[in-house]
Amino acid sequence: MVKNYRVVVFGVKGVGKTAILEQAIYGHFSKNYKLWPTIEDIYQASVETDKGIREQVRFYDTAGLDLTQLPEVGLYSNPDPSLMLSFGQIAKQYASIADAFILVYDTCRPETFDCLVTLKKEIDKNKEKKDAFYVIIGHRMREMDIKAPTLESPTSRASHWSIREKMKHFEVNALDRTSLFEPFIYIASKFNTAQPKSSFPQLVRKGTQH
Repeated sequence: MVKNYRVVVFGVKGVGKTAILEQAIYGHFSKNYKLWPTIEDIYQASVETDKGIREQVRFYDTAGLDLTQLPEVGLYSNPDPSLMLSFGQIAKQYASIADAFILVYDTCRPETFDCLVTLKKEIDKNKEKKDAFYVIIGHRMREMDIKAPTLESPTSRASHWSIREKMKHFEVNALDRTSLFEPFIYIASKFNTAQPKSSFPQLVRKGTQH
């Protein structure tokens, strides 16, 4: 029986979660492509690993996290209590089913990264699969993102955080489909590597002695 892995995609509203999935899976996202706010969508995909094997993956595109009523600063070190409550409810909803999590932020908006730190803590409290892993994706949505990141930029902070938390960090642009290959191949390859090996001993046919 073919196993279907489940990956939940999180991020603040407008960071491009749906654009990334549409482009990676279907390859038809463009500047003129119309996207509506997501409530929840499910994408079924056959994703190739680094060994050329295909894994069946179901991506859960979640509703964007709403930070409009929260301050734009202070979330990283001292999250708002209402933010913790909201993220705790979201984490409980998805943490028990996921084999992996994709955390998406906008490389030009620090607050979209800051909230992911809080969200991951809540997911860690609720996830049931010990081997469930995270991938963090910085979405370059503007031309200005091309310049080198400063020490205080979301990209630099995300990079250091990913090292501390032992996560893989990628930077992508949904308009450039080739930039999306690496994170999706990495996810599929992690699933392929994690598959349990057969416990049956290898059967060898012996020749008949005369």
